[in-house]
Amino acid sequence: MVREYDMIVFGGGVAGLWIANTLSRAGYNVIVIEKDKLGAGQTFASQGMIHGGQKYLLQGVMTSHAAVASEMPARWQANFEGRGEIDLTSVQVLSETQIMWPAGSILSAVAVLGAATLLKTRSRMLKKDVFPEALKSKKEFKGPVYMLPEKVVDVRSLIAALAKNLAGRVLKGEVDDLRLDGEVTVSGQALCAQRVIFAAGTGNELALSMLGIPGRLTQRRPLRQVMVRPLPYAFFAHGIAGNATKPRVTITSHPTGDGGYVWYLGGGVAEKGVSMDEAAALRFAKKELNEIFPEVDWNGKEWATWYGDRAEPLDTRGELPSGPLVHMRGRVLIAWPTKLTFTPALSDRIFECLEGVIPAATSAPPPLPTADIASYPWEVAAWQRIA
Repeated sequence: MVREYDMIVFGGGVAGLWIANTLSRAGYNVIVIEKDKLGAGQTFASQGMIHGGQKYLLQGVMTSHAAVASEMPARWQANFEGRGEIDLTSVQVLSETQIMWPAGSILSAVAVLGAATLLKTRSRMLKKDVFPEALKSKKEFKGPVYMLPEKVVDVRSLIAALAKNLAGRVLKGEVDDLRLDGEVTVSGQALCAQRVIFAAGTGNELALSMLGIPGRLTQRRPLRQVMVRPLPYAFFAHGIAGNATKPRVTITSHPTGDGGYVWYLGGGVAEKGVSMDEAAALRFAKKELNEIFPEVDWNGKEWATWYGDRAEPLDTRGELPSGPLVHMRGRVLIAWPTKLTFTPALSDRIFECLEGVIPAATSAPPPLPTADIASYPWEVAAWQRIA
């Protein structure tokens, strides 16, 4: 027996679950297939930032990435308030804002000022008496500090909210076979759909391979995120250095349950650590933090890393697109948000590909196990102390 659906979505990260929610709301019979756990990989390893583009403006030029990203925080906010396309009122917001501050020479201050000025209506310079604790304690600190109205969300609560709306339809299974006509075999179950949608990160590569699609449509960029604990206060910020096109360090903070926090480090610290082994990457991260926050005793901390690949699309020029992208081949859509913040816009791109597709299928979900929610990197990390 072949079970028929309107839409089968592969990938249980934020992108796949968001797409499935909007399709279900539009009346389509939808199921989601995840090979591992919901959010495993790129989603849970992300920093949960709903950014609005300021970090793309460090050269003082309005980039295409920044222009697209600048529209996203308002779109997410509507959902957090329960007036958007998905009810996300249960999602925990770790911070309503992020900080952008110069974490280097005088050129860092110039870069911060330029980025803030281009989107000046969406950022605000802070006075020293309202600096976050991490900057209040810095001695002889000079330079502009801007508050960016960009939320940082608890990714687990976001995944849980998206999955709740699809109860009984978020399943665990492996793709055995895939065809352009919408026929697919999952863990031995024969399924078909009017459209098969892959929003599965590295799993998208598998779909392209199974379909025999020629050409280079994807790339992988490795990343080594760094974790350090315990810190006594939370900090959500982009530390800018010199003429860099990206932050020297990007920091989010996550409660450890005992009153302390894990600082989760991205930006330059994560990207430069890719070419190093874990020990060398941790020594580099510690050196960077010592230079940026010399008043903190980093010797008494525990350290760990998360290493993984970011699977990303390439456009027709062989470059990373400035916004979400969908490759359409037959009845199969390969969907890429490119950034967490672009997820709502990716759903729009999907609907643009569904012209003339009318809800019709009535099959119940196949007999596959329910997919569980993944863990954060710091919950499963091998922590260590370094000299």
